Amino acid sequence: MIKKYFDRVLSSVTKGELIFWWIMRLAMIGGIITTLILYSQANAQGLDANVVHDTWAFAPQVKFNIEKGVYEFSTYNALQMSANLVGLFAFEISQMFSKKSALRYLPAYYQNFSALQFFLTSFGGAFCNFYYSIPGFDKVLHATGCALAVFMGYELVGAIQRRDKVTVPKNIAVVYAVGIAFIFAAAWELFEFTTDQWFGFDAQHWSYRNALVEAGLPLDSADLNGLFNFIPLKGFSGEEQKMRFAIMDTMTDAILNAVGSIVMFIVLTIKPYLHSGSKDLNKMIEDEKAAEKADK
Repeated sequence: MIKKYFDRVLSSVTKGELIFWWIMRLAMIGGIITTLILYSQANAQGLDANVVHDTWAFAPQVKFNIEKGVYEFSTYNALQMSANLVGLFAFEISQMFSKKSALRYLPAYYQNFSALQFFLTSFGGAFCNFYYSIPGFDKVLHATGCALAVFMGYELVGAIQRRDKVTVPKNIAVVYAVGIAFIFAAAWELFEFTTDQWFGFDAQHWSYRNALVEAGLPLDSADLNGLFNFIPLKGFSGEEQKMRFAIMDTMTDAILNAVGSIVMFIVLTIKPYLHSGSKDLNKMIEDEKAAEKADK
């Protein structure tokens, strides 16, 4: 049974894809181990997290405590990378499901894109601090993430078709894919709200003070425009910017989610690759059914 599983996985994946996936996986594992080692060393040596952050810009083992207003040593980034590491094995996990699950019929190539998104989000954003060192990094990931969600929704339609051997009009398949993307986008914002509300996180940047600290800006900064690179706040005073900070973060996320989804919707409307050309699933299913009928 285990041999069949590995044969199924390896027969669906190219050597180049395996190399690409494992480069990201090993980098993620390295980031997790590095963070845990630095965390252990800091605690053993009795170092001060504020000093470490001030003297060493690359400090993944350090996290700002909003309530106390100070930096503390934390395994948060290691835990985040560990959770995202699971996503880098999504295809292998999907192949563990029975033939009754549509996930079993997803092609391996989708992981080239989904794994890269997980990697950039966790290793790039959290471990390397790209969320604050690269302007607009988080917003770009929201746009590409929702474009990916539409792509994944479209692939899911194809997987359901392969499993159930049913035809679906291409325009319906694309609209379904967009709907899936918006569900994912809404679910993510609900997740951010939940973690902020009940677990003391700052995913929605309700604390402009925390964002200023993470971005390396002075706490007495009167202009928050540097934290928003897509929707300027120049029409508002410094105090008004602080009051609108959290809603601006959430709404720019929502806007870019929509932009990414719409762009991919247009792409798939022009080129519905699963429902056109030599790989037209509808035609393949119809031909298969006709052949089965002829055999009877």
